[in-house]
Amino acid sequence: MQTLPAARMAAAPGVLDRLLERGRSMLNSRRTTEALLMLERAAVVPGAPPEAFGLLAEALLEAGRTGEALLAADKALAGQRSDGTLHLLRARIRRENGDRPGGMDDAAAAVMAHPASLEARTLFATCLSEAGRHDEALLLFHQVFEAQPGNAHAAAMLAMAFMRANRHEAAEELYALAEGLSGRPSGLVVLRAQNAILAGDPGSAVTMLEAVLVVSRPDSGAWAMLGQAYHRLGLTDRAGDAYAEASALEPDNAYLRHIAAAVGGRPVKGDRASEQYVTEVFDGFAARFEESLFSLGYRIPGVMLRMMEAHHPGLAGGSTKLGDVLDLGCGTGLMGAALHDLLGGRLVGVDLSPRMLEAARGKRIYSELRCAEVITALQEDRTQYAAILMADLLCYFGALEEFFEAVRPRLAPGGFLLFSIEAGEPGATWVLTRNARYQQSAEYVRRVLSQAGLVASEFREDVLRFENGEPVKGFIVLAALGH
Repeated sequence: MQTLPAARMAAAPGVLDRLLERGRSMLNSRRTTEALLMLERAAVVPGAPPEAFGLLAEALLEAGRTGEALLAADKALAGQRSDGTLHLLRARIRRENGDRPGGMDDAAAAVMAHPASLEARTLFATCLSEAGRHDEALLLFHQVFEAQPGNAHAAAMLAMAFMRANRHEAAEELYALAEGLSGRPSGLVVLRAQNAILAGDPGSAVTMLEAVLVVSRPDSGAWAMLGQAYHRLGLTDRAGDAYAEASALEPDNAYLRHIAAAVGGRPVKGDRASEQYVTEVFDGFAARFEESLFSLGYRIPGVMLRMMEAHHPGLAGGSTKLGDVLDLGCGTGLMGAALHDLLGGRLVGVDLSPRMLEAARGKRIYSELRCAEVITALQEDRTQYAAILMADLLCYFGALEEFFEAVRPRLAPGGFLLFSIEAGEPGATWVLTRNARYQQSAEYVRRVLSQAGLVASEFREDVLRFENGEPVKGFIVLAALGH
């Protein structure tokens, strides 16, 4: 049944056309709020065409209402499934919503519908590059660049794809070209400096960034990248100062605030890394996470697996299996992969980083993956688990009391908790190091376990990984409910 206003609009000749025309004009003029008023009215007119929902989806995306934008885009495509422009729009919306696989599907559909569209090819190539499908991405980016060789943006996108593929020499050439074509904006200099750092040449990055900061307006991205370059050179005090400059320009940025306090050795507010900091670090690190860890001699999943088998011999012999397992801070799923053959129940992974979870999902090991803060996930869960695992999670927490209090109710009788933690100085509680991670002393860890009603059955000192050729010492702890 039509509402009275909708019926009147349907009866009035040209009303829908005028609403769409005005909405499109306002959207083109970046008058998003006014455009929404017109387009929301147009969308409720009976028989509104796909174009009405497509324009509405675009306006909602501009307004940051991405969930509603996706619904509108779905309605638009339901009436016009082969429209490449609508697929391109939905690809942008899905990516904004964190659905990168869905975004890639729509970007591919847009390219199939309009093979000559450089915008569609660029977005599809970006999706491929982010997913680690570098050869396909480079081919598409190169086609886009060849079609417009004087376009600085096309050169920069191809350079970024080479950088993601660890082909840093090619990336440097293209970044230099893009700078020449565009007048050397600071954003391009930051990307070029990042490429130099990844190529193992932080000194060149410092030279670029110091030069651009002298002549350009204050830029938090340039200061933050300069902090990273100084840190790689071992110039910790200078790195702290650079991060502090970046944080001062973005006082609400929790990532910059955390790293400025850590690297600069300044007083830290709070007793854990912020959710924003952890998400940004690991979303940006996801594509090269496993390669980087293995290059540092990381072996914690294997050590934890052997500890489980030593304490539960039936697991090693195959006569028993683990029940439900909770993998907190699961990342890309390295821990899940290590214990896959021991599972007899569900494997649930929790992590803050959507991109790390994408990688874990690709392993097809986990029964369920949740994007959530781990303490919140523990407090909202009602399952009791046979094992709760935390590999390199607690380095983002200082105080541990709340954490272990939240863990205890989730352990089933006879279950165990297994975690790694970086070793702090004896007699201390916890400290934020200049590597932006927390360390805790053995005495403190034992005390908070006891306060939470947990008892350590093994408290092993071990090397967690190597950094700059130096061992990072820590503890690997297996604990259970006290009696």
